[in-house]
Amino acid sequence: MLFSAASVVAGLAATAVAQDTFTMNTPDSATQCETTVVTWNGGVAPFNLSIVFDRTAEHFNGLTERTFSWNTDILANNVVFFEGIDATDHVAQSSLILVQPSTGVDVYY
Repeated sequence: MLFSAASVVAGLAATAVAQDTFTMNTPDSATQCETTVVTWNGGVAPFNLSIVFDRTAEHFNGLTERTFSWNTDILANNVVFFEGIDATDHVAQSSLILVQPSTGVDVYY
């Protein structure tokens, strides 16, 4: 069976592109004062993660894993989204989510 060099290179390039697709997963929910786990797929480490809300953001830079546990320190009823930038400057964003009220009695900021 003969393979051309071009078909082998094209196949390897397609595989590399498929592996590097960078997507941000939207958490099911975020609750004030509780941990929200943010995950993403693909991309090239290290990653910079921003949690964006009300014209401002929290930034977490140099992440090497594809998961991040965030202490949800945004007040309830605010809308947030997550944005990641990988080492090759590819950008991925989650959908918007509404921060839910804390289920605890004592919540201080």
